[in-house]
Amino acid sequence: MYKRLVDAHEAKPIRVDPEVTLQFLKSAIYYFLTDKENSQGHLQAIESILGFTEKEKQAIEKAQKNL
Repeated sequence: MYKRLVDAHEAKPIRVDPEVTLQFLKSAIYYFLTDKENSQGHLQAIESILGFTEKEKQAIEKAQKNL
């Protein structure tokens, strides 16, 4: 569900109701924490929803490798 929001946002920035964005973020975090098989995809969704820069994404990737 949030994947569609992220894909749409990356293709063309759109104005989305903050409540909808919050619900997508909540879902992404929930599945990041509970679905270990797809955690990387959920992390990418979280990074996109929150608008992390490439530098921030690289720092997160480096931190994840050190766990």
